[in-house]
Amino acid sequence: MNKDGLKPECSDCEAKKSFYPPCREACPANVNVQGYVSLISNGRFREALEIIRKDNPFPAVCGRVCFALCEEECTRKDIDASVGIRLLKRLVSDLEFESERAARAERVPPTTEEKVAVIGSGPAGLTAAYFLVKMGYPVTVFEKDPKPGGMLRYCLPMYRLPEDVLDAEIKYIVDTGVDVKTNVNVGEDVALGVLLDRDYRAVFIAAGAPRSRSMNIEGEDLGGVTNALDFLRDVHTGKIERLSGRVVVVGGGDAAIDSARTAIRLGPDEVTVVYRRRREDMPARPEEVEEAEREGVDFVFLANPARVLGDEAVKAVECARMRSGEPDSSGRRHPIPIPGSEFVVPADLFIEAVGEITDLSFITESIKVTKRDTVEADPITFETSMPGVFAGGDVVTGPKSVIDAIAAGKKAARAIDLYLKGEGLGALRAEEMEKTTWVKEGVTLERKPWQESDRLPLERRWSNFDEVELGFTRDQGIREALRCLHCGPCAECLEDKGLCEHDTPVIDEEACSGCGTCVSVCPFEAMSKDEEGIAQVDEALCKGCGLCAASCPERAIMMTAFTNELLMEAIAA
Repeated sequence: MNKDGLKPECSDCEAKKSFYPPCREACPANVNVQGYVSLISNGRFREALEIIRKDNPFPAVCGRVCFALCEEECTRKDIDASVGIRLLKRLVSDLEFESERAARAERVPPTTEEKVAVIGSGPAGLTAAYFLVKMGYPVTVFEKDPKPGGMLRYCLPMYRLPEDVLDAEIKYIVDTGVDVKTNVNVGEDVALGVLLDRDYRAVFIAAGAPRSRSMNIEGEDLGGVTNALDFLRDVHTGKIERLSGRVVVVGGGDAAIDSARTAIRLGPDEVTVVYRRRREDMPARPEEVEEAEREGVDFVFLANPARVLGDEAVKAVECARMRSGEPDSSGRRHPIPIPGSEFVVPADLFIEAVGEITDLSFITESIKVTKRDTVEADPITFETSMPGVFAGGDVVTGPKSVIDAIAAGKKAARAIDLYLKGEGLGALRAEEMEKTTWVKEGVTLERKPWQESDRLPLERRWSNFDEVELGFTRDQGIREALRCLHCGPCAECLEDKGLCEHDTPVIDEEACSGCGTCVSVCPFEAMSKDEEGIAQVDEALCKGCGLCAASCPERAIMMTAFTNELLMEAIAA
């Protein structure tokens, strides 16, 4: 073996980075799901959290609001139900908050004088700042609002994301050395170009998509007509404390459901969501729609507002019935108005939730924008048309998910690092990834029940914004983690691909004490002891989960693939 634990003939093998289990490959930030779930199954909660933070500085946030693409690809779903990966992420972060009241991070001293400015303190901006600071750069984040967090703070209802949870996550990032300046509006208080002319060698634009799209229908200028983002912000800041009468929300995304569930907590007579497509076409998370129904929100499907009725203030919304046409670019059937089908829905408050758009008023002429009013940036290198200026997240892609923004921030930080070091960014284009799994056809696997997270009873949800989903207990988390199939490539998988078999544990025989811990924790019976009591691995059974390496008290086991660098490095005290 060489110093990296690899066979000499395979030191250049691409398998070390290229083949991920389905869950990790599906995650935009490529968080090592397999690694931290393995640690949770052994009760190693703190180490699991450190594994997550190697790729994602918002574990508690994502544990609550992530779309969980990892769960959609989980192999376990083909047997019974996907592993509750999102709630496992929440569990380990919540346990840290409970024990310390707030997550703590050691300050990372800067190792270079080259400063980086970040515009926007949402998930993309703070993630980029976090990783750049960890690389040794002094980073300043400029935020126009009084508090950092962007739409995570002002537009996600607190029954989904409590403010103290977000504050703890941001504090952890700031504690590493990120400097956040609030109430600074780039474009008004300081010009973007001035940032580069001063002390900053690079700028990352992560301004998000903070404005709501308008429907452009008659009557939108009447009193009582607002949009989802303004409504949610007004509730969060206390401008709106109570509602009366009837509330109508138009839209089918998460912003529409967030608005409806927020409104119904403020005491109106009724809340109705109008959506132009079928229920199954709604982009909102199905569980959020179900909770809205349980809380009393009414839904009208295959209908779309045509105009707002009223004198000075809204009194009703005239809608047209729709029928489903041919599938459009989204794969959903295009809604077509039915002539003569108009009907009226009474309304005292009308909330439009039909999409979000960017605010590029601070952009200089040197930076190109697209026809969709987003910043034009290379999707791989995040470079804009202005040298030294990078952009990522919703300001480039349009509205996407929190984990997509986190992934953009993480990848942009690496691109900025290469740029400041004077290295070419072409290497970023050469990186490829392929998912694979050891689960073969014909293999019979035991069915294990999915752990159900408790939720706040309905009678305790009215007139407050207490968190609804309560998460896993410690015991539930361990039981749920034990449902993981550890779908990382085994030796047979790599052999089928003609690649070297170096994803299995490497045993340091001199360091091994023969304690047998690895034998007891291996869920696949791949570990055993030889006649001399030294640990050995059956490569045909090993799934590369890394649990043996994480549990070894002597650190005599090294994983050489499918980890964040080396698992032991990641969890070292």
